Amino acid sequence: MKNSFAQLGVTEPLIAGLAKAGITAPTPIQASVIADAVAGRDIIGQSATGTGKTLAYLLPVFQKIHAEKKETQVIILAPTHELAMQIFHQAELLAKNSEIAITSAVIIGDVNISRQIDKLKERPHIIVGSAGRILELIQKRKINSQTAKIIVLDEADRLLDDSNRTGVAAVIKTMLKDRQLMLFSATITPGTIEKAGE
Repeated sequence: MKNSFAQLGVTEPLIAGLAKAGITAPTPIQASVIADAVAGRDIIGQSATGTGKTLAYLLPVFQKIHAEKKETQVIILAPTHELAMQIFHQAELLAKNSEIAITSAVIIGDVNISRQIDKLKERPHIIVGSAGRILELIQKRKINSQTAKIIVLDEADRLLDDSNRTGVAAVIKTMLKDRQLMLFSATITPGTIEKAGE
């Protein structure tokens, strides 16, 4: 078990940024997935809420983003507005603490769409939000999902249930075939894995 972020291949600016937030050692989920995620492999990570799941994918995601390219490079889907906001705040904090110029936007339903379209004109690197609203903005050509190389499903069991699966699948279908897919969930059933493979 690798017990330091450096051993997992996390870069120095990110390690320094984590230290500012009082995080000095990886949690088990981070230790088990970060190196594979950085290597570009598809990931299925199961871990209880509050075990550092968000950083388990944000750290590799930050390392794979080309900050100088002003385009959407990562899409993170979440089943609830609260979770989308939490992920967004964690991404913003990581960028600030690490002094890395990576930008994020949160795109969720029940929010003024024209404000979101204005935000997208800034070409954020990371888009976090609900599948329905993100799909709508892809269809309106306000989000170019073809430039996104990574898609993360946070709380994948809920995103792949009967009420959300169609929208999630539709978002994934708009992306290029060679994208990286990461699924994270507190509970992953064989059914979730089966649906993810569809």
